[in-house]
Amino acid sequence: SVVFNLKKTTLPLLLLTFALLFFTVLASSHANAMTTLSTSTDIQVDQVSHRVQIQDGGLVVINDTLKLSPGAGVGSVLLQNFSMGFPFEYGFDLDYCFAYDASNPNVLLGVELDVGLGRIGYYGVNVVFLEGVNIGEGESYNLIVVFVFSNLVSPETETLFNVTFPMYPSLTQNASSCDVTVTLPHNTNYTDSAFEEKGLDFNITTLGSSQILNHTKRPLNSFQYEPAWLKFNATDSFPIFEANEVKREITLDQWGGFHLYDFYYITNKGNFVSAIKIRLPEGVHGPVSARDEFGDLSLDLKELPNVTVRFRTALKKDEEIKLIVSYRLPWENYVNQYDWRHYNLTVPLFGHFDWTIRKLSVTVILPEGAEFQSSKPVNPYNVEKGVFQETVTFSFFNVTPFHDLDFDLTYRYLIFWTSFRPTLWMGVLVIVVCAIAFLWRAPRPPPVPITPVPAEDLESFVDAYEEKARILLELESMEQRLRKGRIPRRRYKVRKKMLDGRLSTLSRDLTVLQRKIRAAGPRYANMMRQIEVAETMLEGAEADIRKVEARYRRGEISKGAYNRLLREYHRRRERAKTTIDGVLLRLREEIR
Repeated sequence: SVVFNLKKTTLPLLLLTFALLFFTVLASSHANAMTTLSTSTDIQVDQVSHRVQIQDGGLVVINDTLKLSPGAGVGSVLLQNFSMGFPFEYGFDLDYCFAYDASNPNVLLGVELDVGLGRIGYYGVNVVFLEGVNIGEGESYNLIVVFVFSNLVSPETETLFNVTFPMYPSLTQNASSCDVTVTLPHNTNYTDSAFEEKGLDFNITTLGSSQILNHTKRPLNSFQYEPAWLKFNATDSFPIFEANEVKREITLDQWGGFHLYDFYYITNKGNFVSAIKIRLPEGVHGPVSARDEFGDLSLDLKELPNVTVRFRTALKKDEEIKLIVSYRLPWENYVNQYDWRHYNLTVPLFGHFDWTIRKLSVTVILPEGAEFQSSKPVNPYNVEKGVFQETVTFSFFNVTPFHDLDFDLTYRYLIFWTSFRPTLWMGVLVIVVCAIAFLWRAPRPPPVPITPVPAEDLESFVDAYEEKARILLELESMEQRLRKGRIPRRRYKVRKKMLDGRLSTLSRDLTVLQRKIRAAGPRYANMMRQIEVAETMLEGAEADIRKVEARYRRGEISKGAYNRLLREYHRRRERAKTTIDGVLLRLREEIR
């Protein structure tokens, strides 16, 4: 009875399951008869355009245009993704990859990086079509995939450069043909390449100031693995920079000022270079200045917004430099007030450049009293709220010239904050004036009598100070002679001990004499203060000289930087000595 009831219950369920499966298979087969979901065998590559462009700053941009169509006898195909790649050795130098429909370049497709292609030795990317692309029978679809590489161009001699690149794209299937185009940088001449080494047919043409190499391969086999190289001569300077970090600081003040400060931390990867070209935002005005760690640099502003910054000395290969470029922009071109308290800032996070920026930080300092509201299309990395001001920071990594760096920032600001600072300063001024008036009317204490300084105290002070200077000079000379081996170490120690003892006695005597002279009146107190400041400056310069000499011996700084720093520290030391000598001379004249 139990078995009969179980069978009676199970039988309808089994019939229902088989019916659902039947209708599912029927619907699936009907759908496949209309449109086939894409697989590697359903899509064929009719033609590939492989364009390699070597840019002026050293970037290598590869543009692959693929003409896709349904395979033979497949009918229409729903394209959901497409995979391709290049030899794995180039994956370490890939900075950016993006893809788009040739008919709609403004909308980027999704790209998955470092995916497997089914074989070892390849770096793969997978282009994803979220909604799918329907390719009808007899139709085709043009897909464009762009790769941006750095560190593929390197100097061989002063004017000769070598570049490596994938000669063909690595596809998971055969292609009918592949047209290869290599565009050289401006004002360079082709010298040699892997095309000649492999005996390939290629043509050289000229477009403007650039040479172009053309080569066609028929057919292009699947999983093509073909690293290539090319050499060219640069008739003019060909700088190759690596931007380790770039910081932009945008300051908006409540009086309509729009100030920008760009900080560059760059490394020269090419030959000797004496200048760098920088493009500033449109409309730049006001004083444009640039400086490094040692002071102001000369600029060429004839082609604004393009600026040429000339280095203090030519940069050698792998030498780093830090630059600061400051300028102003017109408020009305970039800031828009769209109601009585809301403002919109529209400005590129960074302008045109020819390299990959490893780290880009953009800081926007809002006017006093302003409050950050939103930003698009990127969100800030950090919003720091101060007492009166807010600071908004954006951070990016591996930024190339092909990234979209335009953004909008909205903030709220009340116009009444413009008068905050003047009102505050006026209040402080009123308080100060009242305090002065009160003190002016208060009874004054009797004047402190000025005690004359005995001439023998002044003479003792001058003589003791000059003797101290002679001892310090002798100690410095002894140290130099000891380093050169011109004096025995035992004799040096005995003499140094005696001189140190004498210095200790002189320091005590000078302290007592300084106290007496300082009490004689403000003029003498000012002289003693000048000597103390100059001594501090002198000790600091001496310490800096020792530090820079130690850094140079350890190889931490170049000879050029060492000489520049040494000259600066010696100038500081001489200024301090001149100040001390001037004070001693005035005291000596009073003795007479």
